[in-house]
Amino acid sequence: MVAVKLLGIAPYEELNQSMHIIGTQYQDVETTVYTADLEEGQKLAISLATEGYDAIISRGGTAKLIQRAVSLPVIDVSLSMYDILSAIRLAENYTKNFAIVGYPSITEKAHLLCDLLGYNIEIHTIDEDIDAEEVLDSLAQKNYELILCDAITNRIALLKSLNTILITSGFESIKNAYQEALTIVKHVNQEKRKRAILEQGLLSQEQDFLIFDASYQIQFTNLTTEFAQEILTYLENKPKKEAQQYYSSTKEQFFTLTTKEFTVGSDDTYSSCFVKEHQAPITRNKQDVYYQRKAEVAEKFSAKLLFTQFIPESINQEVKKNNDYYQTYLVFGESGTAKKNIAYRIFLDQKQDQNFLITINCKLATDKLWKFLVNASNGPFVDVHNTIFFENVEQLSLKDIERLISLIKSTNVTKQNHLIFTYDGNKSDDQTKFDRLISQLNSANLYAPSIRERKNELSIITTLILNKMNIECNKEIIGFEPKALETFLAFDWPGNLNQLQYCIKELVVNASTHYISEHQVVELLNKERLIQSFAHMNMTNFTAKNSLHQPTLFDYTKEIILNVLEQNNGNQTRTANQLAISRTTLWRYLKNTE
Repeated sequence: MVAVKLLGIAPYEELNQSMHIIGTQYQDVETTVYTADLEEGQKLAISLATEGYDAIISRGGTAKLIQRAVSLPVIDVSLSMYDILSAIRLAENYTKNFAIVGYPSITEKAHLLCDLLGYNIEIHTIDEDIDAEEVLDSLAQKNYELILCDAITNRIALLKSLNTILITSGFESIKNAYQEALTIVKHVNQEKRKRAILEQGLLSQEQDFLIFDASYQIQFTNLTTEFAQEILTYLENKPKKEAQQYYSSTKEQFFTLTTKEFTVGSDDTYSSCFVKEHQAPITRNKQDVYYQRKAEVAEKFSAKLLFTQFIPESINQEVKKNNDYYQTYLVFGESGTAKKNIAYRIFLDQKQDQNFLITINCKLATDKLWKFLVNASNGPFVDVHNTIFFENVEQLSLKDIERLISLIKSTNVTKQNHLIFTYDGNKSDDQTKFDRLISQLNSANLYAPSIRERKNELSIITTLILNKMNIECNKEIIGFEPKALETFLAFDWPGNLNQLQYCIKELVVNASTHYISEHQVVELLNKERLIQSFAHMNMTNFTAKNSLHQPTLFDYTKEIILNVLEQNNGNQTRTANQLAISRTTLWRYLKNTE
């Protein structure tokens, strides 16, 4: 039996993940899911429409735009009353001060739900005559703590640094969309088969080519979508020629493009483009150096729904304030404090130097990297209007940091470019590195605060991560039991946002009810404390004690037990419970320490 091929175009990453999960439940269905919103989703659907898909599943405004542009069946994933109720219940666990904003597909059901259940919630409907930004600004002035909204409104709210819960289509709604898609596909299989035979005949040709219309939309190609789109972008901005040479940054190769126009019917004009490969002299993106255009960074930033919410509002204000006065930024703090997110925010908010964000991974610094930096023909220090991002600059040696400072000063790179540095204080082996950067860079210095310093925000951050993990893990956790939440929020979170995310995911995965229990939280935090104890153990003394032989697994385990026993003031019962071992096992290890 031939598998049905479905194309999913999700306006946001969490819906992408849910569609992947549902897709795996259908054995005879092959599902490919992309994340793209509105016009971007429409363009993606157009570019993929000739690649053998039977139907497209999308959502809301993106689905409507795709329906106008392609001939394939397009199924809209609807929102149910239960989806809206789940979002309301999740929000109610942490605040009563929230509003609902969205297009009629959400707000009509929300009004009906509030009427039936007696909820008094402020609801705003967005349409062509009502601007979402004005509504959100009005709600911000009213000091609403949380906005429940759809994907389009959510994207605008995130750019305004408002806390949001995305009202997502639940798994039942997605399953219904899949069933509707399969029903429609049944009725068009015969026509699809004829089309597949024609497409396979064309694709069997060795010659690389694409066919596009007068609007430079792909009609058919045997190239990758990304490469074909890159060629079309190039051709659209060049005078029409039958043959011309072209360098592809995607393929890192030179090509000869040969185009020819033809007509179908009376006035429909199309063009065919044949592609011939040549040897390319240079490469650009490498593991240690990566180029991204502003649109790529913005897409990545908006696709991850928590990127902006991990950045404190005080940092957002500092970035805006410093925008006109600094060419260099140093973002520093502990591990897991969203320093890279802040770097992205700085780049996106800049008014100049937005050609490329050139990320240099300092963990992989080599002599080849230094040669690239000083290259007089295509190195980033001689280019203009870019932002050069030195990620994890603390990984450079003190000698290399001095070398970098000297290079920055001698090239005057900041006259025509921006520089951003991130510095992880947990991973630095020499305070002198930080002192030299602070004193020599003439930078705006932004401190990324730890979770310990953001306790007042921890409840809402926890709610937002819980919402994300529900979608990611196919769960419907409403919240924490009261004592569980109190215990959870009281923890220090030394690993900051990274630790917070993986711990909430573990709680969500292991929850057996709709609420996370106090027992579950206590067990998790005991394990985290044990991991911390082991990480901070004085291994120098441990190695000295075992200098006569190579330490074994027994030796390491014994050392952990002794460390936890000391923390519990010699209480063996508490120690055994914390380590989840029996008193007999504990006694056996202690006996071997005497």
